[in-house]
Amino acid sequence: MIKIVAKTKEGAIKEIEMNEIRSSHDFQWYWVDFYNPTEEEKKQLEQFNFHPLAVEDCLNQGQRAKFELYDEHYFLVYYALHKEELEHLEVSAFVGDNFLVTYHMDKLTSVARVWELIKKDPEATEDGTWDIMYELLDHTVDEYFPVLYKPVLYKFEDHIDDIEDNAKDEPMDELMRQLYDIRSDLSRMRRILNPMRDLMYRIMSTNALKAKEQVRYFNDIYDHLLNMIEIMQASRDLSNDIRESFMSINSDRMNSIMFTLTLMSAIFLPLTFIAGLYGMNFSYMPELTGKYNYFIVLGIMIGLVGVMVFAFYKMGWFKYRKGPKL
Repeated sequence: MIKIVAKTKEGAIKEIEMNEIRSSHDFQWYWVDFYNPTEEEKKQLEQFNFHPLAVEDCLNQGQRAKFELYDEHYFLVYYALHKEELEHLEVSAFVGDNFLVTYHMDKLTSVARVWELIKKDPEATEDGTWDIMYELLDHTVDEYFPVLYKPVLYKFEDHIDDIEDNAKDEPMDELMRQLYDIRSDLSRMRRILNPMRDLMYRIMSTNALKAKEQVRYFNDIYDHLLNMIEIMQASRDLSNDIRESFMSINSDRMNSIMFTLTLMSAIFLPLTFIAGLYGMNFSYMPELTGKYNYFIVLGIMIGLVGVMVFAFYKMGWFKYRKGPKL
């Protein structure tokens, strides 16, 4: 689908058809939006005389975020965000002095909002196509906040509290799975935010923005991205700390279990030796014929246990701290 909106020389905003672009020069600017175009509609890009490399990048989805200068236009690729899957939705844009062409395969609320904004308030695009580009990028980045903060970061904080408290006494494997799921979400966020930050920096570092006021507005978007990246990185660092704490706690718990097993083995080792000695069934073993020898050996075994327990207690082995609860 192709939608076109234009601003006339008189300052009126109107929707037009593609053939009006070819035949009329009465527009201050026009914006052509390609949404999930058909093969026939894709061919309409040829009439704008864009650089072939830019058109190729536009048609071949899966590009990195970029900002490139050609002879008569700028070409940029930026990312919107899928609300449920936290995956990037690619948007390509060609920006000239009096035209803007956007191309995307997914339905974007940011495009719809800017479209309505232009129709309601023509003054919002007083400085031309870069004002429209600013509105698109600003609405796109603004949509990051509810998607990233509420479902992910708030959820992340809740999970961190649950993991640390472990009130449900969940198994270690389940807690680690939750932590890795959160880290996976944060990694997807990073793959979106970092390229967008670099893109905004490149836009502000070129001569594309001719008005200082435009630079200020784009810098505001850049600050928003930096803020989200810092929070995301802090969350990743926290998840790393918790993961290392889990591994340390798990190791400490295993040491506690091994210590208990070793202590029990040490106590029963001499008893096993005595039981094995008298279980060899040799024909001549004088101790086997005594009337009270069984009770004597049993008493010796009980005495050995008592001596060993007393000795271990004096050495402080029974004061070994209990492993932490997971």
